[in-house]
Amino acid sequence: MRIADRCVQVMGGTGVTDDTIVAQVFREVRAFRIYDGPTEVHKWSLAKKIKRDWRDAQSPVQP
Repeated sequence: MRIADRCVQVMGGTGVTDDTIVAQVFREVRAFRIYDGPTEVHKWSLAKKIKRDWRDAQSPVQP
């Protein structure tokens, strides 16, 4: 995403027109970020799993 953004910045207004491949790449990369979801959501999800695994490891084993 950073590279695509820099390409658009370097090319100026031309970077966002359909005359170049840069605009297409930028749109596709941006869509992946939207599909993937925010980084914070992933962090929260991982934190919940780690906390749950730790809690399960701390509880006594049931016979």
